[in-house]
Amino acid sequence: MGIRNGQQFLDSLRDEREVYIDGRRVRDVTADPAFRGAAITLAELYDQQHAPESRDTLTEIDAGSGERVARSYVLPTSKEALAARGRALRHSAKHTCGFLARTPDFMNVGIAALAAARSVFDDAPNGRTFGANVTAYHQHVMRNDLTMTHVQVNPQVDRSKQVFEQKHDIALKIVKETDAGFYVRGSRWVGTLAQIANEVVVMPSVVITNDSKGEDYAFAFALPMATPGLKMISRPSVVPSAAGHYLDNPLSQQFDEGDAVLVFEDVFVPWERTFVYRDPDLCNRIYKLTYLGEHYTHQTMSRSIAKAEFMAGLAAYVARSIKVDGFPNVQGLLTELLIFVEMQQAFVDRAEAQATQTPFGTWAPARWPLHSAQLNFHERYARMIDVVRTISAGGLVGVPSYAETQGDIGELVEQYFASASQTSKERIQLMRLAADASISAFAGRQVLYERYYQGDPVRRAIGYFLEYPKDELYARVDAMLERTRAKASAI
Repeated sequence: MGIRNGQQFLDSLRDEREVYIDGRRVRDVTADPAFRGAAITLAELYDQQHAPESRDTLTEIDAGSGERVARSYVLPTSKEALAARGRALRHSAKHTCGFLARTPDFMNVGIAALAAARSVFDDAPNGRTFGANVTAYHQHVMRNDLTMTHVQVNPQVDRSKQVFEQKHDIALKIVKETDAGFYVRGSRWVGTLAQIANEVVVMPSVVITNDSKGEDYAFAFALPMATPGLKMISRPSVVPSAAGHYLDNPLSQQFDEGDAVLVFEDVFVPWERTFVYRDPDLCNRIYKLTYLGEHYTHQTMSRSIAKAEFMAGLAAYVARSIKVDGFPNVQGLLTELLIFVEMQQAFVDRAEAQATQTPFGTWAPARWPLHSAQLNFHERYARMIDVVRTISAGGLVGVPSYAETQGDIGELVEQYFASASQTSKERIQLMRLAADASISAFAGRQVLYERYYQGDPVRRAIGYFLEYPKDELYARVDAMLERTRAKASAI
């Protein structure tokens, strides 16, 4: 089949999936107000694969099938191929301004990384081999151009205990094995984009103690979203239900990708859809063994560039519109944001420039620049939002709904809401955009997502320090100590 267009993507979502939100079941996610906007945005990304001006950036011809496929699915077998993939990631991110975090290319690069490392999945302690399954699944999603989500977080019950020690045992686990596969029961949090995805990849939930008690919780597999027994319980949408006008909440309307708890009620998993089975050790090491972390973070930090660019541009635009961009203090704030944009770009450029070949014949971006960028981003993003709020000030709440420009007092609104450089309509649209980016429920969810989507930043920082190659740094200090001792003795 090869690359799909937007309509084919939307059509693929009209199935028997069980999606629940606000106490009701959603029968068609492409028509429901809670999910329609993000679904349309994804459809636009699929259409861009066919557009003459972006097709060659986003896709390439697969040597095996002769079909055109998304570049994010392709195994990067050279440094040049990795850089080309980076350009594709940044192209898609610019279309969403980085706000749609789980665009299809996120999971695409992840599954490609697993497929490249297929040998890792053939060394299971139970004697089973799953490498061929990983390769087959990669080919399946690539040739059908499917959208995937993933879940890997166990429920928050008692974080002081291991998953198998929970009194209230609601985490996803294996409950029965058959010749054809196995059954799972329980839940996983948080399935971002789950309601409008075609497939869910259930990834290992890290960290599991390496003993037999954790085996029922140690697995990885993939299933269609419409699999019987799989239910998605959604958080409330951040798209306002009674918005006066579409332009009042332009980001929420387009980019609320949804999050859901996935509940598996005795769901059957065929062996051919299985990647890891009762293997706590592999679950704990899969990110490092497969370079999955590097590839995931390549996508997310490519996205962060677009998000930083947008927020810096928004702050500068607001400043210009109300003529405060000449004030030294405002110029200082804007300079801070522009420096941050350059930092994120430099991190990603360095990661691509220092890419190394993996044991599997593929190339992976350098680890440390990407993890530095990720640990840096959530705090910097919160700062960018604060700068937008600081510059916009009362303007964020001082303008009415855009609907007022078309209502009974439209002439009055046109008279009293203009700025030095904008008409009332232009100013209201800009400030509603700034409000959606900085003080809305959508903005709050964005901050939370950036902070936690790759895990607790405190633990990640600890891991960063413990694993960072510090021997050369210590050696430099040793060299200075030795050199100064030699000079001191000669005096």
